[in-house]
Amino acid sequence: MAMDVEFMVSDVSAFFVQQIATVNLPSGGPAYPLSTPGVRLKLDPTKDVSLLLAALNGDPAGPGLGDEQLRNRNGLNFRVHDRALVFGELQFRHSRHELEGTLKLGGWFHLGDFDDQRFAGDGSLLADPDGLGVAARRRRNSAIYGVLDQQIWRPQGGSPGSGVSIYARGLVSPSDRNSISLSADGGIVFAGLIPHRPDDRFGASVMYLRFSDNLRAFDRDVVMFTGAPGPIRDYEANLEVSYMAQIVPGWTVQPTLQFIWHPSGDAGRNATVAGARSIWRY
Repeated sequence: MAMDVEFMVSDVSAFFVQQIATVNLPSGGPAYPLSTPGVRLKLDPTKDVSLLLAALNGDPAGPGLGDEQLRNRNGLNFRVHDRALVFGELQFRHSRHELEGTLKLGGWFHLGDFDDQRFAGDGSLLADPDGLGVAARRRRNSAIYGVLDQQIWRPQGGSPGSGVSIYARGLVSPSDRNSISLSADGGIVFAGLIPHRPDDRFGASVMYLRFSDNLRAFDRDVVMFTGAPGPIRDYEANLEVSYMAQIVPGWTVQPTLQFIWHPSGDAGRNATVAGARSIWRY
């Protein structure tokens, strides 16, 4: 199973290339391109309400150094002995004046141990050269999140995905054991609005990742102990503009342009990324 198939998903945001990553979970969590064994339950008490629950192995690549996609080269490591990751999500769907919308409220809970971002096991600072130098271990980890998809205008006779749709998503996690304590993104997508190009779409999205208070404090500690200037990681922000053109039915080409402020939290750097995505359906 991969958790990003059903949990914390925004259907509107799927149009965009850039997506929020699960950097706080071991090996990035069970998300594409890595999956892990798990069980999942879905209950539909009414046609407009769903409850999803899942329990998965908490580390798709397993402990170790280096890139998790190298430790799990095929994405198929059948790990069942790592601490569990539990997801829960409540979904509400509505349609008002033929405008479709979905609200999702959920969270995850990981049963493993996580490194403190600032303090060592003996209570000293991790940046202190005379300290223990081994991060304190914090039991358990968690996050809560919300996702909103909303169609705000629909042409007469248009499909649920046509017209203008927006999305918003946010997630918060404890600061002491996570590098990212707050992530949020949102955007707008225009579909079928260009004459003679009814299958084309275009839109823009913004993303914000806030580095945790403890991680920023660690960066300041490093500067204090070394006496050398260094980056104090604050946030990373992203603006993406994108256009998807249908070449023939089943084949789309999507050029995209991204402006990134403070990549990896470094206030002294910015970046611009241009690329394209092509999709064939057959």
